[in-house]
Amino acid sequence: MARLARVIALDVPHHVTQRGNARRYILDSDSDRLVYLDLLRHSCQLYKLSLLGYCLMSNHVHLVVTPRSTDSLALALKDTHGRYAIYWNVSHTSSGHVWQGRYYSCPLDLSHLWAALRYTELNPVRAGLVPEADTYRWSSAAAHCGTGSADAALQMDSWQKYWDAATWREYLGAEGTEEEADAIRQSTHTGRPLGTPKFIESLEKAMRRRLSPQKGGRPPKPMKDGNQTLLSFD
Repeated sequence: MARLARVIALDVPHHVTQRGNARRYILDSDSDRLVYLDLLRHSCQLYKLSLLGYCLMSNHVHLVVTPRSTDSLALALKDTHGRYAIYWNVSHTSSGHVWQGRYYSCPLDLSHLWAALRYTELNPVRAGLVPEADTYRWSSAAAHCGTGSADAALQMDSWQKYWDAATWREYLGAEGTEEEADAIRQSTHTGRPLGTPKFIESLEKAMRRRLSPQKGGRPPKPMKDGNQTLLSFD
């Protein structure tokens, strides 16, 4: 399925992922991951990007975020990953690209927000690194399950409106279906919103742009506003 020009919706959660160049292990040590989280914390605060969840794996990152201003997502990722690339090349006596191309992202409706957050926090379990998500140090799972402290960058307010530690542990334990995981991966890769038909239709109307896959026929003319489309959803 073809990738869309970047779709960014203000005040709407997004699932974001980016890999190391050539799938290189770029977050393989505790010190590397601490540096990354510190840079992410600074960039989120500077560019008004709310961090709802995260998982740092050895060769890629998953973030669940909500942009609060026009260029929040683009600027925060550019700042974090650009500065981390400088750190990594210096500390590992290397040069060249650290991250693989562009980051991938997709907007989420409320129910798919929780599915994407679960998908993010279960990454280490699926990889066979830990038996339980909240035992993995480098994700938001422990903070949400009440077994660890929240990183300073993590925004807990939105999550706490719907969940407590016990119910989130139960939700993580259910793991979700492979169909759900495939839908998250596909939407993130293509950039298409992940949600109900009503959610997607509301985005299309507000943005004056087709976001659902076409069934055939002549494609619509592209909008002249460039890659990013912005929408406020309060």
